[in-house]
Amino acid sequence: MSDLSLTGIRTTADLRADAAAPKPESDLDRNAFLRLFTTQLQNQNPLDPMKNEAFVAQLAQFSSLEATTRMSDSLDQFVSTQSSEKIMRGASLIGKNVFASGAVMRQDGGKSISGYVQLDQVADNVRLSVLDANTGQIVNAMDLGPQVAGEVGFDWNGGNFDGEAAPAGDYIFQAEMINGDSSRGLPVFGQTRVQGVSFNDELGQVLVEISDGQTLALADVKRISQ
Repeated sequence: MSDLSLTGIRTTADLRADAAAPKPESDLDRNAFLRLFTTQLQNQNPLDPMKNEAFVAQLAQFSSLEATTRMSDSLDQFVSTQSSEKIMRGASLIGKNVFASGAVMRQDGGKSISGYVQLDQVADNVRLSVLDANTGQIVNAMDLGPQVAGEVGFDWNGGNFDGEAAPAGDYIFQAEMINGDSSRGLPVFGQTRVQGVSFNDELGQVLVEISDGQTLALADVKRISQ
């Protein structure tokens, strides 16, 4: 019976030895620079020592490297501190209502929901529609009348076209600005609750998670309510 030979198998002892082995340094840090400088002084030719200018130049390089390293460390510490402060400010929003564009709002049956429309110019009329978020069916609509540029607030009483309480569920707002025979859509900011916060390292921003699962930057939160 022939023996089965396996190659490439690493034991636990091999892995421990690899972990304990010193890792090679890919970059020269300030300690390496100082060791090289000291070695150079120790091994210079006594009959032809280093010129004062070269000595001062290398000291200046070392001082510059030291200052840059300290500045980098301070900047990293500052960024870390700022991130912590931002996440703490964002955490204070958990459980509160904010107004987000295109937010899906939970309505518990006949409950009033607030929002506002953002207008960039005067409108002859602003028409607001309430849609079932799952089916897209319009459950109610209202005309807000002539409006000037700016924020136009509104309240939906939670009712349908028949004046009855709309079923509990998820709803969204849509709005359009009407001027003469032309119309166009408008951004609508609906009231929604903050469920959580997080920090995005790539964006360098605090993100808030709202009740419908969307996330938006803390800087985009324009209005907060209890």
